[in-house]
Amino acid sequence: MERVVVDGELWAVLETVGRHRLPTLADVDPYGDTVLHGQAVDRMVRELEAADRNRLKGAESEVARTLLAWGLRCRADSDLRISFSGD
Repeated sequence: MERVVVDGELWAVLETVGRHRLPTLADVDPYGDTVLHGQAVDRMVRELEAADRNRLKGAESEVARTLLAWGLRCRADSDLRISFSGD
């Protein structure tokens, strides 16, 4: 079963790690729809791999692991996308 990442969890990750360290995720539009694929997924994966994820606890850590896993799956299958739906 896939996990749903809610915006509050994503914003908590960005605040803990630093928006400047995760610019691809920081650009997700909270009010519109954002789709990541191709180079955007590659950037997100590199940013998550380079980020100090040890600072994340509980749900924040799970969200980062989930996004990284999704990104790696998208890298392996170019037909997959990561979609964020805003309010």
